[in-house]
Amino acid sequence: MDSEWFAPTALSSDMGAATLAFPWEQTPLGPISTWDESLRQTARMCFSTRFPVMFVWGPELTMVYNDGYREMLGTQKRLWALGAPAREVWAEIWDDVGPLFDEVLTTRRPTWSVDTPLLMNRSGFDEETYFTFSYSPLVDDAGEVVGVLDIATETTSQVVDRRRLSTVDALHVALQEHRGGTEDLARTVVDLLGGTADVEACAVYLPSTSGIRLAATSDDALLAELPAGLVDKVRTTSRPVVHERTFVAPLEVDGDTTPGGVLVMRAGPHRPFDASQRQFMMLTTSAVASAVRASEWQRAQIDYLRAHAELNEIRARQAREGSIELQHSLLTPPPTPRDLEVVVRYQPAGDDLEIGGDWYDAFVTKDGATTVLVGDVTGHDHKAAATMAQLRGIVRTIAYVTGGCPSAVLEETDKAVLGLALGSGATATAVVARIEQSEVDRARGVRTLRWSNAGHPYPVLLRADGTVELLHRPNDVLVGLLPTVERHDHEVELRDGDTLFLYTDGLVERRGVLLSASIDLLTRTLAGQQALSVDDLADHVLATLAPGAEADDVALVLVRAMPQDV
Repeated sequence: MDSEWFAPTALSSDMGAATLAFPWEQTPLGPISTWDESLRQTARMCFSTRFPVMFVWGPELTMVYNDGYREMLGTQKRLWALGAPAREVWAEIWDDVGPLFDEVLTTRRPTWSVDTPLLMNRSGFDEETYFTFSYSPLVDDAGEVVGVLDIATETTSQVVDRRRLSTVDALHVALQEHRGGTEDLARTVVDLLGGTADVEACAVYLPSTSGIRLAATSDDALLAELPAGLVDKVRTTSRPVVHERTFVAPLEVDGDTTPGGVLVMRAGPHRPFDASQRQFMMLTTSAVASAVRASEWQRAQIDYLRAHAELNEIRARQAREGSIELQHSLLTPPPTPRDLEVVVRYQPAGDDLEIGGDWYDAFVTKDGATTVLVGDVTGHDHKAAATMAQLRGIVRTIAYVTGGCPSAVLEETDKAVLGLALGSGATATAVVARIEQSEVDRARGVRTLRWSNAGHPYPVLLRADGTVELLHRPNDVLVGLLPTVERHDHEVELRDGDTLFLYTDGLVERRGVLLSASIDLLTRTLAGQQALSVDDLADHVLATLAPGAEADDVALVLVRAMPQDV
């Protein structure tokens, strides 16, 4: 057989060698020695790249593909797809892709598809997949369209990861806004997670006097599928268990000494139960565990205060005095960087029993950039104040010494919390922002505002024209929660006259009021106030949103970009 035209290219890859040895005389394409020059050229191109490439040729749309495309065929289709008709190989998705092949063959125009969802069975189960691909026409030596070239890349991991991060972000927001007891919290969790693409069913068990009890479930059938005693075993051993496609994990955080609740999640049927799926479920479990523990702690504190009201009043007053003194010693006056005006405010809560966790900071790093931040440690007592002092010092030191971007500063802070063994109480929401200016930007009269958000209320920009921009970007997890989590930076352009507004949740959280409504009130309070000085603007916001005794501490940082000499 005359295959010398193909051998040099074919033998450079596994699929090339398989194609060279394939009995093409048993297919509509005929012996490889009879292929016309157009088909030969297409074959050479296909096997000369490592990018996933497949082409079909002839009336049966006979498939030929390289090593890169073979990976897209899963564990089963790859065993028989070479030389087979595309309609048979992709029978389960032919209603989706078949019309695209027809379009190319009849119109000679290429197609373009981005993150297209396809439910394919390539490894023994119906699998949710996503692809970005282009189909292009192939012509024979006579100039007739006889085939289609497919250049593709699988984007399933990217699409699914984005969706899972969005789910975790939504869960964090819901848990942060939750103000009820653990029963309501359990219902919030199963309502948000159960029935989603990644969690087909969900259940939450909570501790009871008899051991453990079901608090909420999205599907009763989930409970019947679990082996007897499995939930109680996970609770008592504090070790997660995987049963088929179901993840059963203890709702515990670092430092717990008594068994807590249990979260049960059955994975969706259309994605493999792999390391990525388990990591998503572990991250979800961690967020729920922290929320449950916070809710239980709050209830225990309320009961304790009721039983020991007079004694606690004395202790709280003493703790508040020490905390306020500590806070005022730490919350230092802001710097005066070049062409920026920085104003800070700290308004303690009116309730003596809730103190300690809010902080701000502002300083100039060694490279001349201005770093500002606000944060809020979980809890409102003298322990929260002490934790606040530790975290503030860690963040300030890392930011100043490394000069790193905000996300890197927070990642190093996560590692420091673990390495210094600060414990599960050392978790906080925070926004770290860095204002930079290159020589080119200075000539343009602009600056770059770069920030990273660890579960904190979104920053706000009051533009020089009086419009207000809520910097609504996906939040990362709280500081100190996961030492290996990847954090993200966001950036916008800061122009002369623009004012950055950072704040803690005491400014916008109100009992019985949705957080979104409070944020809307804040943006309306700022809108059109660009003519106020930065000091007057800070006082205006506090007088409008936090007059008198408030339910929580409030910290503010305002930075205005001043006109500069170019």
